[in-house]
Amino acid sequence: MRNAAVWTVVVCAAAGWAYGQDNGAAQAAPKPPDHYYKLNLTVEQLNDAGRVENSRVYVMTIASGNDLKPGQMGSIPEQQIRTGARVPVATGTGGGSTQWQYVDVGVDFDVRHVSETGGKLAFELVADVSSIAPTPSTLVNAPVIRQNKWDSTVVIAVGKPTLVFSADDLDDKGRMQVEVTATPVE
Repeated sequence: MRNAAVWTVVVCAAAGWAYGQDNGAAQAAPKPPDHYYKLNLTVEQLNDAGRVENSRVYVMTIASGNDLKPGQMGSIPEQQIRTGARVPVATGTGGGSTQWQYVDVGVDFDVRHVSETGGKLAFELVADVSSIAPTPSTLVNAPVIRQNKWDSTVVIAVGKPTLVFSADDLDDKGRMQVEVTATPVE
């Protein structure tokens, strides 16, 4: 009888400990980000000789190491940069007035799923760079929209500029590219 009572106490204690472990895991606080980084995203337009004709820098701060899914408490949402203009484009005439449609042009960046791996920084990067091409005189109200769009997971060395996207221009021998540099925020 005494062994049965001791055995019952041991089983109940183990069950209580196991319940506390499961319950405690469900109530654990969200894991804070491991590190913060400043990202410099540089968009460069190169001429046919490979020299930079135009360069623009966009800066954002990101955090690594948060494994929570978007929408969960404590999660870090995707980081975005949106810059550009809405350009009116004549689409026709009706009743004596011109009808217009607006087209967004500019630079958009989205950064998601940031993590550190092997001393490097990995993340999903979406880049969309669009502009209005010079219009030939024969196309008075019909602008040509140039667009470069990339979406990829990239891995970059911290503190070192890394070319992540590059594409040839369609109308000349130039090239458009995106370079990223991540530096730790102290």
